[in-house]
Amino acid sequence: MATKNLSREQLEDVMWKVTVLALGLDETREEVQKRVRISWPTSETGNSNWKRDENVVFLRIVPGVDDYGNLHDRAYEPDRRTGDLIEVVTYHRCHSVTWVCYGPDADSDAENIRIGILRENVKQLLRCSSLAVLPHIPPAARVPEPDETGEWWERCDLTAQFYELVRREYAAEEMLVAPNVITKTE
Repeated sequence: MATKNLSREQLEDVMWKVTVLALGLDETREEVQKRVRISWPTSETGNSNWKRDENVVFLRIVPGVDDYGNLHDRAYEPDRRTGDLIEVVTYHRCHSVTWVCYGPDADSDAENIRIGILRENVKQLLRCSSLAVLPHIPPAARVPEPDETGEWWERCDLTAQFYELVRREYAAEEMLVAPNVITKTE
């Protein structure tokens, strides 16, 4: 079986680049690695691995749930390499991406991401990875967060849905074929 879809790491890399582009940051600068993060902090004291006056964005990517992602298209076509008939199943995988923005500019970071992911340069990057954003992106939610000392951190969360076009190929040797459907010739 041949599968053409993004691994978790590839999806995280694409979304990290999308975020950096949407925020207008230079991905070659070292501080961008601290500014836009894929993993959550591992500190036992919560927000202690960055300062209250720093702007930090965390990415959380989870499978999305929707009816469109449940639809599958099936076709039979010749394998480009061997000429054998293969079964091709295509469908859209839904990904829910949440940006958790901390810092004094958390609200403007969330808004810049919200608008930035709809810009043509970001959509082009997404297309190259067989991804597309669902254009209805609800406004970010302001959710200030207390830390263990009782101080409040400015926080804003933004969530958007993305679709990934997935293509899976299967050998068609043992498939059941209805009459009048193309079959493999011996």
